[in-house]
Amino acid sequence: MSMQDYRDTRTDEQILLDSIERAISERSQAGHADEACYGFVARVANATPPVSAPFRRTLRARVMTELAKDAVGRQATVQDRLRTLGLRRLSLVGGLATILILVSAFVLWSRVRVWEPEMETGASTAAPVAQLAPGDVDALADRLNGEPAPRTVAVFPGGYAEALAERVQHPVVPLSPGGDLTPAAIQAALGAVLPSSGLVDVVIVNGDMTDAVQRVRTALEQRLYRLYRPGESTTEAFGTLERNQFVAGSEEVALEPVGVVFEGGLELVAASALDDSRPGEPLRLAFDWRVAEHVGDSLVMFAHLVRDGSHLVAQRDAVPGNGLFPVESWEPGEVVRDQFALQLPPELPPGEYEIQVGVYSATSGQRYRLVEPEEGVYIVVWRFTVEGGG
Repeated sequence: MSMQDYRDTRTDEQILLDSIERAISERSQAGHADEACYGFVARVANATPPVSAPFRRTLRARVMTELAKDAVGRQATVQDRLRTLGLRRLSLVGGLATILILVSAFVLWSRVRVWEPEMETGASTAAPVAQLAPGDVDALADRLNGEPAPRTVAVFPGGYAEALAERVQHPVVPLSPGGDLTPAAIQAALGAVLPSSGLVDVVIVNGDMTDAVQRVRTALEQRLYRLYRPGESTTEAFGTLERNQFVAGSEEVALEPVGVVFEGGLELVAASALDDSRPGEPLRLAFDWRVAEHVGDSLVMFAHLVRDGSHLVAQRDAVPGNGLFPVESWEPGEVVRDQFALQLPPELPPGEYEIQVGVYSATSGQRYRLVEPEEGVYIVVWRFTVEGGG
């Protein structure tokens, strides 16, 4: 059956596509109307219950991969973009499911936020440079499929997302910023595909520290909260595939002022725990730091969750930004945000809990002492109590 015949026998779909285009026509002036349509359809495809899981994964991968490709001109309509997916080849059942998805998109239009990424399309970050080793994909997929849901798996470069979506049971989305890889483009790409909350696994393919990978890693540490789980590394390697564990959260976070100063003029300006303490769940933490003058020593910031003053429950000891924001690179007066998440154990015994925060030298291990307004080698930024049962 030709594409013309396909459209002629599905006039409701054509009417729907026209309605979607009209509803977002004002976005054309911003130069990304078809991406907005496309992203909306992709979101509905991910969330529509009546469609089988294999079909949703296939549709999602094709939609997201096509979005990452260079559009031929900015006048492409949503019909043109959907035709390139070749959805008609998904079988008759797949075609009917597609119509159900699009009808759902029309019904839910007023309830679902349209995906509106402020970015340029660019083939340089979307097209894979090599085939993925099947063994690496299978090993990573088995690891991810064994993790609890819901979670989102994001892939950089975005062109590899389709290969992973065929094996991974969780939603898979591509990270496809513009070819120039400006911070704004990368942040827009992250905002377009990542959830506002929940668990996020970021898979970086061929993750040698090129300029592109460095920029993406930096943006991830600034936007997400790297998850530290007891006894586990925050990254895992599966051949050329690198898995990074994060937690998503609101970008608008107001921290509580702290204003304590450690030796060397290192100031903890503000800090906050951003979640309630729930056993088995991540606890997001954020800290604003500042130096009065350049620091020559390599410093490690620690955050220890301690029970009853002595029992270590969870911890994170790392150079800020998982090593990407070393203190010796900071400019005096610059406020640097360091954010991450601690995985709480499945059970929290009764007791008094507190978050102890401090600094020590990466070379000597010597802790920096507080000099203002109090003494000691750490500051308590948050306390909570777990009551006994019965």
